[in-house]
Amino acid sequence: MAQVQQDDDPGQDEEIALLYAWRSGDRGAGDRLMRLYYARVLSFFRMRAASVADDLTQRTFLACTESKEHVRTSSFRAFLFGVARKMLLKHIEAESRKALHQVYEFEVGRPQSILSPSGVVHQRREHWLLLRALDRLPDESQTMIALFYVQGLRAREIGEVLGMPTSTVTTRLSRAREALRAEVETLRAPAEVRRSLLADFEAWARSLGTAM
Repeated sequence: MAQVQQDDDPGQDEEIALLYAWRSGDRGAGDRLMRLYYARVLSFFRMRAASVADDLTQRTFLACTESKEHVRTSSFRAFLFGVARKMLLKHIEAESRKALHQVYEFEVGRPQSILSPSGVVHQRREHWLLLRALDRLPDESQTMIALFYVQGLRAREIGEVLGMPTSTVTTRLSRAREALRAEVETLRAPAEVRRSLLADFEAWARSLGTAM
């Protein structure tokens, strides 16, 4: 579930300052950012590449510290998830190239997600149905849903992650939300689970993080 900022959490300007301090060798600043965001970045990867989520999360934070790039986004979390998205795309491309080198032709599937058998233990049935529906959406729609509902990013921040205007994010996010609801309605599932999910769709979407 997207974490609500606590009173003792740093603001966005301070988080960016912590990143610069970490780059300069302040391990305490790095530890603070890791405590705030490690679990959130991990859940982002688990939704799309569960088997390598830990490795991609570590690479993301390493890339943030090794980069000399000035943070130009409105928030640290927009910068962080921008790096995470690039890591995910590189992973998907690498897996696709690996598949193309196989002797026989196989359909190139998506990376193993939280929907793998080992990932569904203890999930609520509503979460399972919602994740099944999410897995059927295009990659961009999945990312928008994850960033908005699970990570709690604003439309402007999502635009910075994806490199598009805020107005475009708002329009596409609305379409992604409707597409997700439509997928829920078409998937086979117990009637009571579907009713429960659709009756409080926004709340179930925001609680997806608890299924990770």
